[in-house]
Amino acid sequence: MAISLGRSASSAPVGTNIISASYTEECEVIDVSNRTNASGGYKAGQAGFVTKTWEIECHDASALVSSMTTIGTTGSFNVMSVTENISVDGAVTYSVTAKEF
Repeated sequence: MAISLGRSASSAPVGTNIISASYTEECEVIDVSNRTNASGGYKAGQAGFVTKTWEIECHDASALVSSMTTIGTTGSFNVMSVTENISVDGAVTYSVTAKEF
């Protein structure tokens, strides 16, 4: 099942065994204060590098991770963590966090 999210229709790096997915883009603020732009006592900041993150919940983490490394053309997404979610009377699911730097 392929997933399209949001107004710009971002799609997950892979589309098999996915239950849900969320996508975020964020960047750190870089302090660029100097004597001319911080004369009033305020700091001056600018946006730094953008980090793109996928949080994917799936049924088979090994298949998801191997298909992400096989595709490789979706940017350089790196798997940062895999969490196994076990409920008392439900299916075992996995949460995979992948980041592109």
